[in-house]
Amino acid sequence: MVETELALWKPPAGAATAEDELATLRAVPLFKDLKDRDLERLLTLLHVREYSPGEVVFREGQTGAGMYLIKSGAVDIVMHLDDGSEKLLVTLGERQFFGELALLESIARTASSVVRKPTVLYGLFQSDLERLLERDAKLGARIVWNLARITGIRLRELSDSVRKTSKTTPPVLEKPGENR
Repeated sequence: MVETELALWKPPAGAATAEDELATLRAVPLFKDLKDRDLERLLTLLHVREYSPGEVVFREGQTGAGMYLIKSGAVDIVMHLDDGSEKLLVTLGERQFFGELALLESIARTASSVVRKPTVLYGLFQSDLERLLERDAKLGARIVWNLARITGIRLRELSDSVRKTSKTTPPVLEKPGENR
């Protein structure tokens, strides 16, 4: 499955459009504290792909290969529910990223990503990050550290959201010794 996710991506972007691409990277929270020379190095690792509306970037349950950064366009993150329906979790736009946990571990995707309008994505794959960590441990560590911080923020936001939802629909708790 990981190979399928990687198969249609073009090699890293060239220098012809480097300034535009660097501007995109500078605006991404994951890379906000990186110097231009670090961003240029990172740029050589990125892969690019254009998507049409309705195309699936990855499906829930697929093993993840890496993360995606939206250069232009929009992507819906959707989850399939037990009743067969889909729930839109969030719509992401330019300079936002998704799928980042796959940089750390090759696990099944917890949601699907579907392109909403014509979109250009950059891909940073786990193998790219591993090579970066081997070649420039300091830069790789900064990216992983930022990723950990952002993941923590997102987890706290999710916890707050669940807490708010549970206040409106209190759980039914069994009393000790009570059978249902």
